[in-house]
Amino acid sequence: MEAGDDVERSEGARAGWETVSSGQVRYCRESSAMLQPPRQRVPWWLRAYLLVGAVQGLAIGLTGLIRPAHVVGFPLNTTPLNTRFVAAFYLAGAAGLIASAAARRAVDTRIFLVGFIAVTALLLAATIWYWSTYTDGGVPYPWVTSYVAEPIIGVAILVGLRLWRAESPGLHRMSPVYAAEAAVFSVIGLVLVAAPHAAVRIWPWALTAVLARTYAAIFLAFALGAALAAGERRPQAVRAFAVSSLTLVAVTAAVSLAHHAKFEGGPSTWVWAGALAAGLAGFAVAGIASLRPASETA
Repeated sequence: MEAGDDVERSEGARAGWETVSSGQVRYCRESSAMLQPPRQRVPWWLRAYLLVGAVQGLAIGLTGLIRPAHVVGFPLNTTPLNTRFVAAFYLAGAAGLIASAAARRAVDTRIFLVGFIAVTALLLAATIWYWSTYTDGGVPYPWVTSYVAEPIIGVAILVGLRLWRAESPGLHRMSPVYAAEAAVFSVIGLVLVAAPHAAVRIWPWALTAVLARTYAAIFLAFALGAALAAGERRPQAVRAFAVSSLTLVAVTAAVSLAHHAKFEGGPSTWVWAGALAAGLAGFAVAGIASLRPASETA
């Protein structure tokens, strides 16, 4: 009888341990799932938000590129070269927003959503800082209204959909490209915002302090997006940013060639040309890599 009791107690203990173990595994999986962004489709209102931003970017980008003297939506009066450089930024942003709106899953809009929040908030800060210059021709109500509303709406979407965290964090083969972009753009952006007058003296073409800090907002937003892309392993999650970065460098290269006579020469011009060549090569490879199916990533 005692031997039988021992067997029964042993089997009962083992069954209890298996129950506890399976419960622990199930609990761990559920906890892990709670920490991950939800695998949901892109809601129509998120697509609408991204596409509205894209339309704004296309309006400034296309008119600024084709007819810089009659750019739509950009409130600063400046040279054709500077207007077309701004247009390159806006066309790159529009390309990324359109690519994000075309994503299947909400989490794949994360990088550009964060970048869009950052750039609109930073441009609003630049506008307030140089209010008299931005309002020289009257208060630019569409500009101000959009850059007040869009960061607030963007943050609400980011929090509401729990998109603050990468679904598959970690390094990948294109991480060095995005890390280099983040580092270079961060340095440029910080110099432009912290020492605009010094930046004006070393910039490869004529620039003002107001434009320097306006450019800083965009450079810093791209740096943030690049840092996020460097730490996101899923190709679908970085695809929109890869498209945007390639568009930025390609359009900027075309603008630089069209206005090569305006460049002051010297080391800054050669550094600019070298950076564009490296960017074209790097982002072309990164763009191709972002087209890989998800099954190829670890």
